[in-house]
Amino acid sequence: MVSAGVMRFEPVPDRVTSTLRDFRAAFSRRVLTGAEAARLRGRLQFCLSAAYGCVGRAATLPLVQRQYRDVSDAFLPGSELHHCLLFFEALLPRLPPLDVPLSFDSTPPLLVYTDAAFWLRRASSADICSASRRTRLAGGLGVVVYDPVDGSARYALGEPAWHELLAFWSPDYKTYIAQLEVLAAISVYFTYPELFVGRCVNHFIDNTVALSSLVHGYSGRPDLAKMVNAFYLQCAGLRASVYFDYVPSTANIADLPSRSAVYELLHELRGIPLAAHARTDLRVPHVGHWAAPLESWVLRFLHLNGTWPA
Repeated sequence: MVSAGVMRFEPVPDRVTSTLRDFRAAFSRRVLTGAEAARLRGRLQFCLSAAYGCVGRAATLPLVQRQYRDVSDAFLPGSELHHCLLFFEALLPRLPPLDVPLSFDSTPPLLVYTDAAFWLRRASSADICSASRRTRLAGGLGVVVYDPVDGSARYALGEPAWHELLAFWSPDYKTYIAQLEVLAAISVYFTYPELFVGRCVNHFIDNTVALSSLVHGYSGRPDLAKMVNAFYLQCAGLRASVYFDYVPSTANIADLPSRSAVYELLHELRGIPLAAHARTDLRVPHVGHWAAPLESWVLRFLHLNGTWPA
């Protein structure tokens, strides 16, 4: 549909209804074969072609698993496939229309740098065991945002809440740097939602695992897949169009706030005007946000666009 210089894309309601109906029917039978999973995945991807960015792609991971790897056709309550069904039941009926301007947008993109640091606190040899390792987990999150429209910069820093994050991250990883990098990427939009509404964004990250997950909107790791889903749902609500790129760690200015090196950061930003209240605590999603229904990520910031779902 074309109106006021904008091309609008929306999934056909009947296609959404029939796709979800067939997905629910498989759940009612408690059986989903690999062939059925392949067909559902194709139909869902067709619906998601009218979505912002890669929203929803990571949620198809259980269907990929069923299509290529699972040895059982069982479709049980509480399974990853069931969560996949619940996700698309929440998303597709509320999917915001994709508006593509027909004229060139001269507004320059926001420049976003995010970073995470991870380390283990020192412990004596007597204390090093799997039970005490959780108490030794440490890290930091940092972001720097430059808005070329007014030439201002702002930054935020925070720390991961390990007791909450390990509720849905595996407690056995040797490192959590990829998870923290994705968490930092989510948190910058969570912290400055008004800044990102309707904007194009160039987002720079120095971790290749996190970058790959965010670029493809997909991850084989369930914890990363869940966060990538949340990221793109959040972007859909903000109507933000994000382009990701790699930046070497030595050139990533967000490395400084992630390590609480504020004095060094301000030295690097000298000559660039700082926005009012340029420094803030990074607003990191807490356990209530992760436990809430996934549609809350797409609905949370819709009021900033002056739109609400039907």
